[in-house]
Amino acid sequence: MHIFVLLAFLFSLAMPMTAMTASSAAAVAAAPNNKDKAKAKAQAQKEKERAKKQKEKEKQQAAKQKEADKKKAEAEKKRLQAEKERAKASADRQKENEKKDAERQRLAEERRKEAEKREQEELAREAAVIRRWERSQKEQAKHLFNISPRIGYAALMDKQGEGQWGALSQGSQLNNDYAYRSLVGGPGAGLRVGYELEYKHFRFETGIDFDYFNSTSNYGFQMNRTDVAGAKYNYLFDKLQETRNAGYVGIPLMFGAQFDKFYFLLGGKVSYGFPLGSYSQKGQYDITVNDPAFLEPYGLGIFDIPAQNKDQHPISFKQPDVRLCAEIGLDLDEWLHRDADPKAKKKKKVKEGERQPFGREYIHYKMGLFAEYGVLNTNATAAARPVDVVTNDYQIQRTNTMLGMEGTKLNTLFVGVRFAIQFQIPGRTPETPASTAEITVLDSKTNEPIPNAVVTISDVQTEKALVRNKRLPKGDLKQKSKFGNYSLLATAENYKPATTIYTIDTFGRIPVEIRLVEKPVFRVTVSDKETGLPLIANVKVRKRGTSEDRYTLTTDSVSGGSSERLADTVSYSIHIDQFGYEPYNGIISDLGDSLHIDLIPVKQEVIILKNMFFATNKTKILPVSEAELNGLYNFLESHPDTRIKIVGHTDSVGKDEANQKLSEGRAEAVMKDLIKRGIAPERLEAEGRGETEPIDTNDTEEGRQNNRRVEIHIL
Repeated sequence: MHIFVLLAFLFSLAMPMTAMTASSAAAVAAAPNNKDKAKAKAQAQKEKERAKKQKEKEKQQAAKQKEADKKKAEAEKKRLQAEKERAKASADRQKENEKKDAERQRLAEERRKEAEKREQEELAREAAVIRRWERSQKEQAKHLFNISPRIGYAALMDKQGEGQWGALSQGSQLNNDYAYRSLVGGPGAGLRVGYELEYKHFRFETGIDFDYFNSTSNYGFQMNRTDVAGAKYNYLFDKLQETRNAGYVGIPLMFGAQFDKFYFLLGGKVSYGFPLGSYSQKGQYDITVNDPAFLEPYGLGIFDIPAQNKDQHPISFKQPDVRLCAEIGLDLDEWLHRDADPKAKKKKKVKEGERQPFGREYIHYKMGLFAEYGVLNTNATAAARPVDVVTNDYQIQRTNTMLGMEGTKLNTLFVGVRFAIQFQIPGRTPETPASTAEITVLDSKTNEPIPNAVVTISDVQTEKALVRNKRLPKGDLKQKSKFGNYSLLATAENYKPATTIYTIDTFGRIPVEIRLVEKPVFRVTVSDKETGLPLIANVKVRKRGTSEDRYTLTTDSVSGGSSERLADTVSYSIHIDQFGYEPYNGIISDLGDSLHIDLIPVKQEVIILKNMFFATNKTKILPVSEAELNGLYNFLESHPDTRIKIVGHTDSVGKDEANQKLSEGRAEAVMKDLIKRGIAPERLEAEGRGETEPIDTNDTEEGRQNNRRVEIHIL
């Protein structure tokens, strides 16, 4: 019973576990299917989202494409509009340029006609000058109107008479032993308006002079006076100064001559004084008194001349004032006559025979030193007491001009500098006509003027260069000259120099032509003998028998030609050392030769650059290698389909690794130089082989130098 109960209990426990195990197994069996479904569902969701994103992306791309197409259309529209505007602007510019060209042509034609008109007027004027000059040869006289300011030293020289100076105040006397006079003089100024006649060397001058003198003299004297009381007064004047002013108008008559630039005049002048003669005084006097009432003399002090004497007081002169006159001076025309061209940067002196414009050809200048001395006594002042003292006053009441003393004489003196501006009266003495050499430098073949020719003109007699290395933009020159023989040297680019002698022996325009012979042109063309194609080559022209290059001609890649004008005093040889071709040497038999040279290509596929040099143990290419590099470049330019390998080699000095690296660097340096010059990189290769391929021994310096090389391998 108990056993059955136990079994039943165990069975009841086992049943749930079995059911649980079965459900678990079923769940386990169903789990993979659920995962696949979930995964599939997730995958489907992802695909859906991906499709949605793709659709959205395509939609955005379509929108972007539409926007891009719109912008492109707008850009195209703008481009077409801009192109249309550019075409319109170009047409407008073309039209404007045509209009400007037409205007320039019209202005050029007007200028040409105006120049021709001026030339005709100038020729007519010069012809008229020559006619006037020829007529004037019968009458050489010149008539000139002068204006001459004068300035200098003037003096009214008074000379006191012997004996009494004049009556003094009552009861007084003058001590003549102490009296003295000293002349100071003063400034003088004048103006002459006159006429001058010139006939060959002879000179005559007259006119009207206006002179003003200011002259000072110093005086000293002693005067004694006794008053009614018996007191004696002593007046000592030791600082009395009298200044006189006088004006004159006069008529000079002067005769003289002129030789070269120097002249002299001698003569006289009659002058009359203006009613403006005056004097003024200043100074001091000392008074001492000897009074009987006192034992010793006493002084009253120092007093000034009465104030009223500082004012101007009239004085009188005798008429006329006759003077002896002399003048010596210099003609200033050579220095003051200048070229009247306002555009001239540097003013030039007028040469003999050159004509000045009216207003200058009739103006002359001179400067001189003059002296005038009056030979007559011109003092007309009435006798007067020099000092006036009233009886009841010890001070001086009044002083008079010292010219008023009895017997005083007066003479004038005027010395100074005179500057004269002379206006020649037109029509009487016309200008000297000019002689003009119309020099033209012409091409001997075309007979046309050579632009920018350079001329030098020298006087044959003096060998002095009048014109030195003057460039003629239009090939012509108008040179004003005096009579004589002249040497003309003309040079021009690409022409042989030439010299000629011409003579100026008449007035007017004298044509002088000099023709230059064009230097011959040496032409050379270079091509490949096998292909016939033109080559870029450096053609070296040397003086025969030397290794120095006088000219280097570089032919072009289109025609293979070049040209040069060679100096005609040397015999030449021609040399071409072109990379990839055999050297060429020849002779230039004629400077006007046209040579065609076919260069023979070198058959070998490896070429050594014999003139390639580097800095020691470095990859830097030295400047001396330029010719070799240029030749290699020209070869590659002439053979655009050729590819090359640049191989560097070294000697055995140093470590293997260092030599290998050095050879690679040098090969690359050559390649970079060619690329920099314009050779396409794909046509070039660079390689370094160090010391592995010597072509000579490494035991000598010469051998090592041969091993240090750069080779070009044609691929």
